[in-house]
Amino acid sequence: MKTIHIAETTSTNDFLRDYSPQEDITIAWTDFQTHGRGQSGAWISEAGKNLLFSVLLTPDRMPASEGFILSQANAVALRDTLQEYVGEVWIKWPNDIYTDNRKIAGTLIENQLCGKTVSRSVIGTGTNINQSVFPDGLAAPATSIVSETGATVPPEEVLNRFAGHFVRYYTDIQEGRYYGIRDTYRQSLYLRGKEHLYADKDGIFTGVIINVEPDGRLVVMDDKGIERRYAFKEIKLIHGDHRYHL
Repeated sequence: MKTIHIAETTSTNDFLRDYSPQEDITIAWTDFQTHGRGQSGAWISEAGKNLLFSVLLTPDRMPASEGFILSQANAVALRDTLQEYVGEVWIKWPNDIYTDNRKIAGTLIENQLCGKTVSRSVIGTGTNINQSVFPDGLAAPATSIVSETGATVPPEEVLNRFAGHFVRYYTDIQEGRYYGIRDTYRQSLYLRGKEHLYADKDGIFTGVIINVEPDGRLVVMDDKGIERRYAFKEIKLIHGDHRYHL
């Protein structure tokens, strides 16, 4: 594994997109991104306050149909890391990290395909560490380590702990051991097994998250006992008067 620190960049995903790696895992992290991106638009972070990083992987002959395991490995590694600081942590499908019903980390994944296999994967993550004030109008309510605990933490410390967890999970992937990652991910799903309001193209309904399939589709059972399956951005989570994409 190689780790690269950049004082400032457009985004760590941009930096790694055309990078030629020599190691199995390359991690680039920065103090500030001028054009950081998230799933729902720009990722906003105060300079030097948070952990902004991307992981570059070049899987060997991984079928595109199994590419979601890379997202799951990143999510469970973040889960393992952040619960060391803030306690109970949940994975909000597909790969956001929540604690106390608020978002503490978000991830944007960009996979490059060669035929039917994943040739490169760049996994970019923003993790809120020492920022305590967040702008209005965010896609989801936000929190951070300092907001939850009152303690400031060096971002590089959090990165090093994440890297240790991620290397272990990626080794499992390389050796074909997917079950443990998938099971930990499933057990850690935010709102799993709990009734909640959702919305899809047909309107609002009450449902229960019951599973995530290997290709990444979310399985929700509605109040009529019908299993509904969703790809990313096909379902929204309703909090009060607000709807957030799952």
